[in-house]
Amino acid sequence: MAAKGFAQANLQQRNFVIMISFDVKGAFKASWWPSIQCNLRDLRCPRNFHNLAQCYYSDRVTIFQGNIFKVERKVSVGCQQGSYCGPVFWITSYVVLNLEFSSYTKVIAFEDHLVVLTHRKTPIAAEVCKFGPC
Repeated sequence: MAAKGFAQANLQQRNFVIMISFDVKGAFKASWWPSIQCNLRDLRCPRNFHNLAQCYYSDRVTIFQGNIFKVERKVSVGCQQGSYCGPVFWITSYVVLNLEFSSYTKVIAFEDHLVVLTHRKTPIAAEVCKFGPC
C-alpha cells in the first residue's frame, strides 16, 4: 500500500519512479538473536516488548524425535515465522532501514520483503539518486 501510494503520487507529478524489490530467502531462519535484541534496545522499543523478546530468545532448544532416537540442540538463530512478533523481530535486523537516503528515496520493509523506491524528473536522475545524495 505504501509503495503504491509513493508511486501514484510521483507519477501524477510526472516524475519517473524506480522500484527495487527484494525477497530475502531464508530470512526468518537466519535471524541472529543477539542482533535482534541489540536493535530492539537501539530502537528504544517498549520495555515489555523487549522483555518478551529476551524471554523468547533465551535457553531455546529444538528437539527432533524419531522412532528410536531423540536429538536435542540449543538454538540461537531464527524468528518464529507465522507469528505476530516474528516479522517485527526480523524487520529490526534490516540494516538498510538504518541508512540515510536522499529525500527522494523511500525504503519499505514487510516481513522478509524489502522495497526501495526513488523518484526524479528524469530516468537518469532517478537512477543516480537511488542510493546516494542527489
